[in-house]
Amino acid sequence: VIGSENNSAVSTRGCCKSDREGAHLLACYDEENVPWGQSIKETWDFTRTHDYFSGIFIWTGFDYRGEPTPFEWPSVSSSFGIMDTCGFPKDQAYIYRSCWTDAKTDPFVHIFPYWDHMEGLPIDVRVATNCAFVRLWLDDELVKEQEMDPAKAPYLTMDTVIPYRKGTLRAAAYDKNGVKLAEDVVKSFGDTAEIVMSPDKDTIKADGRDLVYVEMTAVDADGTYVANANDRVFVEVSGAGRLVGLDNGNSADYEQYKGTSRRMFSGKLLAIVAATDRTGEIKVTVSTPSLPKKSIILNAAAAVYPEGITSIEENTHTKAVCEDEEHDIPIRRIEFVSPTRTFTSDMREITFDVKVYPENASQCYVDEIEYRIANVIGIPSKLAEVVSASDRKVTVRCNGDGEFCLRGNIKNGRGKCSVICALPLAAEGLGAAVVDPYEFVIGGLYTISRGAGNGIEKGASFAYDDSWFGFENVDFGPIGSDTLTIPIYANCTTPVSLEIYDGDPDNGGEIIGSYSYHKPPRWLTYQSETFKLNKVLTGVHTICMRSSDRYNIAGFVFERPVKETALINATANDSIYGDKFTVGDGEITGIGNNVMLEFGEFDFKKAPHRIVITGRSALAVNSIHIVFKSPDGGEKRILAEFAGADTYTDRSFDIDGIEGKYNVSVLFLPGSDFDFKQFRFE
Repeated sequence: VIGSENNSAVSTRGCCKSDREGAHLLACYDEENVPWGQSIKETWDFTRTHDYFSGIFIWTGFDYRGEPTPFEWPSVSSSFGIMDTCGFPKDQAYIYRSCWTDAKTDPFVHIFPYWDHMEGLPIDVRVATNCAFVRLWLDDELVKEQEMDPAKAPYLTMDTVIPYRKGTLRAAAYDKNGVKLAEDVVKSFGDTAEIVMSPDKDTIKADGRDLVYVEMTAVDADGTYVANANDRVFVEVSGAGRLVGLDNGNSADYEQYKGTSRRMFSGKLLAIVAATDRTGEIKVTVSTPSLPKKSIILNAAAAVYPEGITSIEENTHTKAVCEDEEHDIPIRRIEFVSPTRTFTSDMREITFDVKVYPENASQCYVDEIEYRIANVIGIPSKLAEVVSASDRKVTVRCNGDGEFCLRGNIKNGRGKCSVICALPLAAEGLGAAVVDPYEFVIGGLYTISRGAGNGIEKGASFAYDDSWFGFENVDFGPIGSDTLTIPIYANCTTPVSLEIYDGDPDNGGEIIGSYSYHKPPRWLTYQSETFKLNKVLTGVHTICMRSSDRYNIAGFVFERPVKETALINATANDSIYGDKFTVGDGEITGIGNNVMLEFGEFDFKKAPHRIVITGRSALAVNSIHIVFKSPDGGEKRILAEFAGADTYTDRSFDIDGIEGKYNVSVLFLPGSDFDFKQFRFE
């Protein structure tokens, strides 16, 4: 058996962190795949463990124009490829290479990602090889070593996390006898000092059709590859050739292939030079707004010029995304600098200096940097907030304990983000930040889980097996709610299950709702469904969702309670005072003489006709006053003579003439002995 369309794993060349908030970037690691697809490891594990399965065709070998996946505009190409649209290999290409090539004939080792980050930032470093053993050093320090055997091991790369410091990563790969077969080196680098041009051949045929592909690479003053360079490069072809294409492999770059300048992406650019009907020298000249011109010479050799072929079309100047392309110096990276990255109760605010690379980046791009707080995958977080941002400084205020990132969203004149820099931060000792369930809670912000993962459009995804994810510190307030709406994307025609828990499902959580969702699927489209829980949630809870089916949840939002018609627990009072009472979990028991409960302001836009009180008492009658105080100082009282009841019982009392804003209190008269659970107006 041969697999004819496998994986649907997605990645961006040269990107070490996924971002789903505008930049349309996907990590170079084997961690991203579309909902209907699998990772490289998942596909490889199946292939290597099933003898009848002889191989796979990857969807796809190359990124391709159109069908932008998993992102929409400004993405203009897919992200499935192990090569980008230029044919430049992504890091995932080396993962495949480790599986399918033989170290005896073609040994290799490959380190990724590049090595240029914020000082101290933890970087997920991977090493791929087809050899039996690998070692990794940072400068002269051995970081990790590991046996490697893709045919047997449950891993395809050697993985480690290294706090960034300027230096050199070096990996060496060995055979089983300890003989070194391959080595790879990745160095820290500076700003672009030169554009190196590498044609795939020096001579083309003057037949109007032959092509030469000129790979352009940014290097710093030491000749080290600048792997995050995005310099604007101007290309001119003269003599016996013509420029017919410029590409950088960036799926979110919508500049024309047919222009004469384009920004690099991840330090690379590809120029396609075509033959004409003439022989002789072809001069290819490049320059940037901050670098002088540089040229290479190619040749066009005599050849038969086919009849009917035209060779006059060539690239012409087209408008770039920036207004002033002659002075277009984009930002390739920023760095946040501060003595500390941890917020405490004594330090709720931290001010960071912002360093920009290159230092001579266009000031207009510096001015438009957006500073945001998000989680590690770019979903906006409310754990902290940016309180001020000026040129080269940003101040962050933390709202509660947890982990989050300060992000610099760099647009570089594009209107949407083109570069993201994120610094992980943490807070401790401030107390838990609460989640507001009455505003939409994004699924990808779940804080606890088992088996679940990230879904489409920042959502969360269940696995096929039993899995769950949850949201801690959800504050429903004193009144609470039992109704929530969940946008669901289930790409199937059969029902899927959903259980909602109050608490951790694996540690005593209570099922508060069990449902079946079954709507005809719409491709990559969430459809909202409203569910009723079997109890009203008040106060702070952990809300978890569980399923044994595989589908996506965008998030959730609870129906905001209307105080004037809500069921209000006795403990939801603003204040309580009197001779005798005991505060319980929702109810107040043993209420004695002259106890007053104040419930704050109610705005009765429609006059209620009765109040329903839930309580119990061994006494034949308890006399209760419902006190309404208007803003002008006026007062109205309703006497509720509550007859005795052995169990919690609802009793109704008529109300007349209450409309508008009133502060409501409940007063228990002398001689009371009452257990008060809840009340509502009707």
